[in-house]
Amino acid sequence: VLFVIRNRDESSVDMVRERFEWGAFFRGYASALKARDYRWLWISRVLFFFGYSTSTVLSLYMLQSYIAPALSATEASATAPLISLASLPATLIAVSVSGRLSDHLGVRKPFIIVASILMAASLAVPLISPTLPGLFVQSIVTGLAFGIYLPVDNAMFIDVLPDPARAGRDLGLAIVAMNLGQALAPALAAVVVSATGGYQLVWGAALVLVALATLTVAPIRERTVADA
Repeated sequence: VLFVIRNRDESSVDMVRERFEWGAFFRGYASALKARDYRWLWISRVLFFFGYSTSTVLSLYMLQSYIAPALSATEASATAPLISLASLPATLIAVSVSGRLSDHLGVRKPFIIVASILMAASLAVPLISPTLPGLFVQSIVTGLAFGIYLPVDNAMFIDVLPDPARAGRDLGLAIVAMNLGQALAPALAAVVVSATGGYQLVWGAALVLVALATLTVAPIRERTVADA
């Protein structure tokens, strides 16, 4: 409702439309990934969400088998939502600050790198302290990382759009990067648990993926917000 009230729409009645062709439609998505900066940012987002989702997909079972003392199934079911809620305040605070600060300073990359490093650090907490308090600390730091990451990463995708006339298409492809990372996570987590018989390396794999997300941001050519 707020979106509808606050954002005036423009009529598309007189918009010039190109003839639709399926071949051009699919080639368009491939052409977006040929753009260097857009491609690196797309890969970074896949890895970021791949790593994060790998760490959360088996959280209910980690409460029963990984932490010490372990929780019963009933206790784990009641505790898992509380751990998720613990991240919310940090996320809301960071979201309200990071986007505006990024615009004010005119840069994006440092915020994404800091968010990725914070996320990787949060994933190390359960490795060091496989306890219930450790999971709460991990959730809070993760929430802070997400709050920094989400608005700035979205803004940076707008900055590196290869074709502003195809913004809708290319921003939709950016959403695919997030969904792809989330979709791959259950398979990786299951394979790691099956191969090792435990959950420790699930956190390790998640940490490595997020660390790689940090590295793949580095090749992007930073442009000031004014230039973008």
